[in-house]
Amino acid sequence: MARILSVPERIRLFKEINRVHKKMYGWNIVYENAWTLTHIDIERNLAINTKYWVPINRSNEWKYYFLDRHGKGLPSFRGVFAWQAYYFYHLNPYKVLGRHHGLHEEDFISDGLGKRIRPDVSHPVNCEVTLIEVLQRKGDGRIWITSNWLYDANCYSSGGGFRDDIFAALRESVAGDEEASRVLREKYEDAVYTNRYWFDKAHERYFRGGRLRARYWDRGYLFAASREWRIKTLEQLNEAQKLETRNFMSKLDEFIGWLRRNGIILERSAEEYLRRRAGEFYAAYPCNIAKKWCELLVEEDKFEPSYVFLWWGGEPNNDRCYAFLTLFFEVDPDDIGTPRFDGVVSRNLRAIVNIAEKEQMYLISSREYEPHVWRSILKNIAPILVSL
Repeated sequence: MARILSVPERIRLFKEINRVHKKMYGWNIVYENAWTLTHIDIERNLAINTKYWVPINRSNEWKYYFLDRHGKGLPSFRGVFAWQAYYFYHLNPYKVLGRHHGLHEEDFISDGLGKRIRPDVSHPVNCEVTLIEVLQRKGDGRIWITSNWLYDANCYSSGGGFRDDIFAALRESVAGDEEASRVLREKYEDAVYTNRYWFDKAHERYFRGGRLRARYWDRGYLFAASREWRIKTLEQLNEAQKLETRNFMSKLDEFIGWLRRNGIILERSAEEYLRRRAGEFYAAYPCNIAKKWCELLVEEDKFEPSYVFLWWGGEPNNDRCYAFLTLFFEVDPDDIGTPRFDGVVSRNLRAIVNIAEKEQMYLISSREYEPHVWRSILKNIAPILVSL
């Protein structure tokens, strides 16, 4: 049975990752609990509380690293992972996305060591940010360090994704009749509600160690892969795409059948429209994204070989959202604190960051950080401490 790291062991892992990151880039990585908007200075065991840094100790570290604002565990892929950390951010203060305000000339120091950022930057700075996640698999206990995970666009995006195409097909099926369209839409929402109810029961059994024998159509099952792929080359990707395209076509037939069983029978033109839009969506998202990421991975490996893989699958998380893609590498937990750990993390973490900064779409974002956060990242300046 795999040994799952205790909370103190996980914190040690985070510190080791940060140490290697700092050795590579010259500044700290940032940990942020996305549910409480807490920045954590991993190196010094401090968390930001409004304008002040507060100490983290053994009695409260679980709360800061792994719990949401309601004291519940952070969402994770608990089917295959024992725990998940949210979120580590690699900041690149030298790059700014779009028209955001970055560093000014007076924010740099030039001396015998060259030109570098001042550790006492006095204004907020917007910069490129690469999201890094850390997880541990249940089955073999391996640590996964990954890029951002790509989900179905229906899950977290502001746009409607494929759901909008479903509603467009419903309207077309009744020639734009608003009342008839409303009735069909209500039937669809009722079907989704029932589907979600039964999926949640199966989902909980899956989280407790059982097999997942249900599917949830409204959060990406149609576009999820039939199995877990670990891809390193374009040849492997092409093989996966051939098999998964057949799987997608089969699931699309199943989805249309599910609509019919729930009383949603589309006119021929509406069904053709829905099938066409589903195919276009699948080709663009995830297939074209997988191809782009794989091409960047191959290019990165030509410069210097890595152990980073493209993961393509269909793993649902706590929010019932199917994850499609990520870039990842594995670490043996027994290597933590050894030179081997340093070598594995330094090369592969750099590979993920390099790919993200070239991809510029799904693996990177722009964020603004206040001066006190920058001071924590760039230099060990004594913070203002307050008691909890």
